[in-house]
Amino acid sequence: MSLFIRRIAVENFRKFRQRHEIAGLTDGLNIVIENNEAGKSTLLEVVRAALFLRHGSKTQLISSFQPLGDEVAPEVELDFAVGGDSYTLKKRFIGRAMAELSGPGGRSQNAEAEERLQRLLGFEAQGRMFDSELAGALGMLWVAQAEALSVTPPGGRVRDVIGATLEGEAGTILGGPAFQQVQDRIEGQFRQFFTEKGQVAKAGRLGAAQQRQAAAAEALAEAQQREQALEAAFADLDQARRQLTTLRRDLDDGNHAVERADLEKRLETARGAAQLLAQRLLEATGAAARLAGLQDLADRLTQTQDRRTGADRRKDAAQAERATLAETLASAQSDLAGAAAALDSARQARDLARTALAEAQAHEAALRRREGLVAAHARHETVLALETERDALTTAASLVVPAQVLEELDAAEREMLRHRTLLETEGTHVELTGPDASLQGFTRDGTPLEPGAWTLFRETRIGLPGGSELVLRPPQALAGAQAALDAATRRHAELLAKWSLDSLASARARNEAAREARRQKETIDARVLAASPADRDLNLAAGPDALKLFVAAHPLETGAIKEGNTVPIAQAETRREAAEAAFVRAETLHAQAGDALRAAEKSDTPLAIAEQTAANDSANAAEDLARLALHPDFAGLDTALAAARETAAAAAVVLENARANASAFDEEALHRRIENLVARRKAAEDARSDLNIRIAGLEARVESEGGKGLAEQAAAARDEHDAATAALSRASDEAETLRLLRETLAQAQAETARTITGPVAARASRYVGRILQDAQPAFGEDLGLASIRRGGLDEACEQLSRGTQEQLALLARLAFADMLLEEGRPVSLILDDPLVYSDDVRLDTMIDLIAESSQRMQVILLTCRERAFRHVKGNRIRL
Repeated sequence: MSLFIRRIAVENFRKFRQRHEIAGLTDGLNIVIENNEAGKSTLLEVVRAALFLRHGSKTQLISSFQPLGDEVAPEVELDFAVGGDSYTLKKRFIGRAMAELSGPGGRSQNAEAEERLQRLLGFEAQGRMFDSELAGALGMLWVAQAEALSVTPPGGRVRDVIGATLEGEAGTILGGPAFQQVQDRIEGQFRQFFTEKGQVAKAGRLGAAQQRQAAAAEALAEAQQREQALEAAFADLDQARRQLTTLRRDLDDGNHAVERADLEKRLETARGAAQLLAQRLLEATGAAARLAGLQDLADRLTQTQDRRTGADRRKDAAQAERATLAETLASAQSDLAGAAAALDSARQARDLARTALAEAQAHEAALRRREGLVAAHARHETVLALETERDALTTAASLVVPAQVLEELDAAEREMLRHRTLLETEGTHVELTGPDASLQGFTRDGTPLEPGAWTLFRETRIGLPGGSELVLRPPQALAGAQAALDAATRRHAELLAKWSLDSLASARARNEAAREARRQKETIDARVLAASPADRDLNLAAGPDALKLFVAAHPLETGAIKEGNTVPIAQAETRREAAEAAFVRAETLHAQAGDALRAAEKSDTPLAIAEQTAANDSANAAEDLARLALHPDFAGLDTALAAARETAAAAAVVLENARANASAFDEEALHRRIENLVARRKAAEDARSDLNIRIAGLEARVESEGGKGLAEQAAAARDEHDAATAALSRASDEAETLRLLRETLAQAQAETARTITGPVAARASRYVGRILQDAQPAFGEDLGLASIRRGGLDEACEQLSRGTQEQLALLARLAFADMLLEEGRPVSLILDDPLVYSDDVRLDTMIDLIAESSQRMQVILLTCRERAFRHVKGNRIRL
């Protein structure tokens, strides 16, 4: 049968601080797709805590359920069905902890509810931490994040349920007393050689034989090493003596002295050749310097003569070009003088025309100013009249009553009306009638009582003849109402007196009049601004203030405007434009004449500079020639230059000969050969001394070791080693025989155990074959998936990829779930972020297998990968 979770409610549980309920879970596949940290894993913790953790537990795990920073009691509720019966489970942890289970058998609380829940679902009580093995089948099938990344065997309770019958049958084969007696005896003898883990026991028989053989081998190796060391010492001594003989023969040889004397003689010859080379180098350097000096003098003389000749040619050419340009320069100067005179005449005519135009414009401006001044005075009178009218309106607008005062008056009147109405309707009305004479001796609050009607609002004392009093007490609320009425009346009167008002209606009428005055004032303000515009001709700014200042400073003019010799502005402007055009033409002609003169002068300037530069260059060359003539070798320069060339050539030939002689002797190489010869002699003498010392040491060692009988010791060690090896061989044969017997029994027992794991492997192979073609799973005695056989080879599960291990772990759980269903156990499958390492092809296959399993049991799948599971058909749940 299946376990079906219908509803989950949680409060104060980790991130679920407020009450949160997940309902609508169905029998088949339920898919919860949410982002990371949305509470999916917490949801699995909630279900585990509700079913498997005791309500009164105070472990660290229980404390971790509290929201961070809050000291509250986590609460969970679970509606579920088992075998067709519905149950409701409520639990509260920490503080007022409680547990309540309601179902077909009634309602159970606390410890009774916990025990009933264990019997119903088949699990054991948890310890300090949650243990999935103690949770039974559901602990194996409810897989949290990362718990399915490795293949682990089911717990003991699950194994007991699945294999109870098959394990009984296997016990009849290999569980009898005879088999146990044989197995115990073989195991006892096996312990004489090996430990429980199958390793060689050091204190056992095989360990002792191995230690004896190792000690004998070590002693034999030491004896052989000492024997070989003595033989090596004899060989080293013989070799050292032969080396010493060779060294003595080399040191006694007389060729060393002869070779050194020859090298020293050749060294002296090399030193003489080097000195001669240095002398010849000095002579060749002097001859080359003499030749270089004479050649430089000849070169400078030739260059100076060429410079003087070139400078004279440039000067003559510049003088000829300047003579041709003089006529053009004189004509340009004459043209410039005529253009300057015409420009002066045109300038005078233009100035006269500008003056006449200015006088005409000034006369016209004076006329416009007179007219504008009259208009400004007229506007000033209009503005003054408007401002007088505006002042009256300003006074009326200032009498406005503030809105707050109106509200207070209105509130006071409402309060007065409310309390007056209360007093009139609730007060005690008293009316006294009759003649005045009959009222003698009667008083009202100490005053004589007169006929009439009045209303009682407070306690009133009626004095009766004879001293008695009649006390009239109206309701206490009326006294308060009268006090409130008096206060409202005083406030109302104070506000009317402060603002000089008769009533609230008069205040509103005053405000209406003030608003009308304010609107009229705004209209007059606009008319004042319109009556005081700006006037550019009068230099008058806009606004009434500017107009008043202008009128005060500029009274009306009464005299006539002087006419003078003015002409109309249009005629004056025509004359001025003609004069301006004539001036521009004259100015252009003057500029052109000036440009022509400057061009002629510009052409003459480089010619004059070239002429002067050539003259200077010619003079400088003449001075240089005079200085060169003073040189001692100037007079016979050609003869001295030829002699110097011959001397330098001869010195170069002699230098080459000296260099060839010197190169035949390498002084540095001769020094090195002499040093090497001395060093080899010294090394041979040092080696002879070392060999003498070594030979003495070897002779002493041979003499010492030769008398210890090393050969006899080595023979005895060989005999002991042979005996120890034989003893080890016998012990090893006996130990291997016992190991073989033990393994044979274990194989027979394992073969029998395979009859138990066979049904599990058969069911799992149907699932495994969907992702691994032709692969057969193999389960161990603990029903854990141990290996996969494919291609004739067994592959341990831990050697497979993480993705394949995760897939196999899930498939093994599906196989166990099928068998538990057949056993009638309550099962369901909850997977938190499964198949994180699966490729696309296997992911689709695994999803298909999960969907198929949901047809037999309830499956709740918690994941954050919407893209991978969005196509899967199932009941979608949102957190």
